[in-house]
Amino acid sequence: MNITGPEGLLMATDDLMNSHRFLTLYGLRETHSDDKSLRFEALDGSGVEVRLLDDPELPPANIGGPTLRASIWGVRELADLEAIAEELSKDRQVEWKGDVLQSTDDDRNALFFRVTQRRKFVAPDRPKTNIPGYPPERKNERVNFDDHGAPRQMGHVVYWTRNPKESIKFYRDRLGFRVTDSFRDNMGVFARSAAHYDHHSLFLMRHEEIPPSFQHAEFTFGDPQDVMAGGYKLTKAGYETAFGPGRFELGSNWFWYLKTPMGGAFELAADMDYADDDWVAGEYDHAGVTAGWHFKFNEEWSRQR
Repeated sequence: MNITGPEGLLMATDDLMNSHRFLTLYGLRETHSDDKSLRFEALDGSGVEVRLLDDPELPPANIGGPTLRASIWGVRELADLEAIAEELSKDRQVEWKGDVLQSTDDDRNALFFRVTQRRKFVAPDRPKTNIPGYPPERKNERVNFDDHGAPRQMGHVVYWTRNPKESIKFYRDRLGFRVTDSFRDNMGVFARSAAHYDHHSLFLMRHEEIPPSFQHAEFTFGDPQDVMAGGYKLTKAGYETAFGPGRFELGSNWFWYLKTPMGGAFELAADMDYADDDWVAGEYDHAGVTAGWHFKFNEEWSRQR
């Protein structure tokens, strides 16, 4: 099945104004705002829709309070949607709402599928770098620390789960995901959808106390300076760092996580590994390997990882 990756988040909050502020500082572009909902998007059209908690049209969640209510996944064409509907209807409810197919995974997380709405975009100029051994690119010019580039695309969604090896079977066996890396002792599994080439489109992490639920989502920025400047801007505005900044070993991406008014965290990331069908999956001893080098601003949240 030609799933092109996650391209939308439907989230619920009890504070639209604060959510609007967070998403603006994060760098997404506002496309809609009223007293009941918000929509923001990255350069490629992937994005976030936020509604109030009491919106009756929201899918149910596994936990209370602000959180993700559905992840939205793109596919290449209508035939892919029809194939997903046929497969999932064998053992669970499948519902069409307009052009969107709605169902759930084995942990009862809501999944929406649609023909991809991502679009091509004109990328900003590549960041100028000065590396010994190469001609200097930035001459008589300082780096801008007051602003950062916009998110370019949505990259992945992460869920807590009680049993990653069991939960990943739904995505692997029913939806055609490829496992890219995992941890021993069933601590977590990374996977990418078949038509998406980031190291992971999805990460399932074990937590024995928290119900299966949203942990974080990631949008990819242009370079590490975007990640650092964006994370610094959000922390200066009063938003709490959940993890980072740093650089992962698995995925290789630079990262900084900030807690959101919509629940969970949003990751600013750059320079993610590209993984196609020649990628060799590895198995690692513990989740600490994932973190590479990083600063720990919040020890309690870091221990949960």
